[in-house]
Amino acid sequence: MGSYSALILAGGKGSRLGYQEKALIDINGEPLIAAIIRRLEKAVDNIIISVRDRAQGELLDSRLPGLVKTQYGFAYDAYKETGPLAGILSGLEVCEDEYCFVAACDMPFINEKVVKMLFKESEHYDAAIPRWIDGFLEPLHAVYRCEPMIRETKKAIEKGETVILAPVFKLNVKYVPVEDIKKIDPELRTFININTYEDIRKLSETF
Repeated sequence: MGSYSALILAGGKGSRLGYQEKALIDINGEPLIAAIIRRLEKAVDNIIISVRDRAQGELLDSRLPGLVKTQYGFAYDAYKETGPLAGILSGLEVCEDEYCFVAACDMPFINEKVVKMLFKESEHYDAAIPRWIDGFLEPLHAVYRCEPMIRETKKAIEKGETVILAPVFKLNVKYVPVEDIKKIDPELRTFININTYEDIRKLSETF
């Protein structure tokens, strides 16, 4: 495969955080999304940030000084009230690479070695998605082949199916056991996400 891209989904409304911009929550002196970008830059060549609209894009842009502008761009949701699928669709449509790592904007410990592993596992598949021993999937910490994921996501949205897994189950997926990922990231910190202020407090102690 050639170059790699990553898509960060930043369009969520942060309802459990008082509707703050989750991507801009301060974690040890920097916006949460900046920590994610810094980690992803070690694994991919291009970064796309999916936002709700231009106003949110301008806000994030103003708060992310020092980042190399050519390494990422913003993608704007064309569909409203469709959750992460709208962000995935808009982001993958501007992606110029065949495969793209998709992540939520609340995962500050994304492990670049795990990301690289998922790209490798995705070869000859439409996606590589981590799967826990109980069958739970991590679709927002996964690699997708853009073309089939765009096609199936459009179909899902048009049918009113907005659950993130709706298009995924139509793809030829390589499910990657979390136990294999544990060999690279023993504490599985790559999957830690922030949803509440209590999460922020705990994570600030270990950042």
